[in-house]
Amino acid sequence: MNQSVDVVRKILLVDDEEAVLSTVSSVIEENCKYSVQAISDPRKVIDILEWQDIDLVISDLHMSELNGEEVARMVRDYDENIPIIIFTDQGNRQLKMRLLEAGAWDFVTKGQGDSDSLIIAIDKAFALLERKRSKPRRLIARDRQMKKVFSMVKRVAEIPSTVLIQGEPGTGKELIAHEVHEKRNEFLRKQDENFLEKDHPYLAVNCGALSRTLLESQLFGHKKGAFTGSIADQDGVFVAARGGTLFLDEITELDLDLQVKLLRAIQEKEVTPLGSTAAVPVKARVVTATNRPIQDLVRDGNFRADLYYRINVVSIEIPPLRSRRSDIQPIAEHFLKEFSRDYNCQSRELTKETVQLLETYSWPGNVRELRNVIERTFALGDDPTHITPEDLPAEIQRATGIEGRLADFREAAREAGEGMALDIKFGSLRDGFPTYDQLVAEHIRLALLKTKGVKSRAANLLSIDRNRLYRLMGKYQIEVDGFRPN
Repeated sequence: MNQSVDVVRKILLVDDEEAVLSTVSSVIEENCKYSVQAISDPRKVIDILEWQDIDLVISDLHMSELNGEEVARMVRDYDENIPIIIFTDQGNRQLKMRLLEAGAWDFVTKGQGDSDSLIIAIDKAFALLERKRSKPRRLIARDRQMKKVFSMVKRVAEIPSTVLIQGEPGTGKELIAHEVHEKRNEFLRKQDENFLEKDHPYLAVNCGALSRTLLESQLFGHKKGAFTGSIADQDGVFVAARGGTLFLDEITELDLDLQVKLLRAIQEKEVTPLGSTAAVPVKARVVTATNRPIQDLVRDGNFRADLYYRINVVSIEIPPLRSRRSDIQPIAEHFLKEFSRDYNCQSRELTKETVQLLETYSWPGNVRELRNVIERTFALGDDPTHITPEDLPAEIQRATGIEGRLADFREAAREAGEGMALDIKFGSLRDGFPTYDQLVAEHIRLALLKTKGVKSRAANLLSIDRNRLYRLMGKYQIEVDGFRPN
């Protein structure tokens, strides 16, 4: 018989010093009433995550087997929604940038004896996680290709057919799957005045994130004693998703034996839990996704053709971000607003130059990469009101050819100057690369130099209005007299 129990959040603490594990565990359990699992071997982190429901990971930075940055990457790759807090020394900005890229959510300075900072970081991580989980999802599209995708999502709302979503990693396949579910529920709500959301759940499983036994148990359920660690009967997600939507991501990672069982579940609408011989009826819409060429896998015998036909009644192809550049700015601006809410601080705007660079970059990681870039620039940018080109990661600056354009700019400056020296010598700047403000100021000086100090012509040359030129000249303390002929 199933019993209702209070859910206690569980924290995984990772440190190779037993004394630290004992002290920190006591601090957390006494102040937060959370359950703490402490391990001294960071190599066991993923094993723990597979077998236990961990809500938060706290890891030391400096350990002998794996460091905290490697732990953060492991946890992020396993489940990016598990918050990670890293114990650091007085880290510099470059270190924190690396840890953010690795997946860390927050940092706590180790050795200060201040338990309050740790408790605050834990509470902040859980609060942010709750906001992320409760935040309404939003689909954004200006691009014609994506509008066709959204149109397809609306059309399949009235039928419970299986849906196969294909697209490169990071294109937003789960977001589309969730929207398929939401549109279906909207349709059902209109048909039935007694409609209840809880009777039509949405559940998601990543088929590439679990071992074969755990995945089979997750999908179809198991009986007590079916395998080591199975201490009670448990329903699988096919049963739990009854009346709703079951999203199976990375469907092509299933081995051939599990493909047979999945085919039966979809075709016969029944599953047999591990350790049982009795079939259990199921009724859930199945939506699947893959970033691999599934037709090639079928041709090569690595994916069953009959299962492919069953899951591919409706096919939705999500285009990569690089082929829908008109979506880049609105998506980036949406993320800026999201992070402004999450971090409870002033929102920032993208400068025109930043937008141009974002739209030029190829985005191999698609929307997921764009989100990570915007979050990093939001967290580490120096300008409190704008995201500037200087805030973008070095790989984007290199890939978009800023350095090459700077060389062209220096040559143009020499030609326009006719022997006159500009105020800033690019070769003497930090690392040979100008800051955003230096570049803008020098661009204005070059325009004034070419137009012999005629501000209206300089504004036209810069494609800005005169009022903005006046404001920028004031900001950078540029006097027009130095550019007029004597």
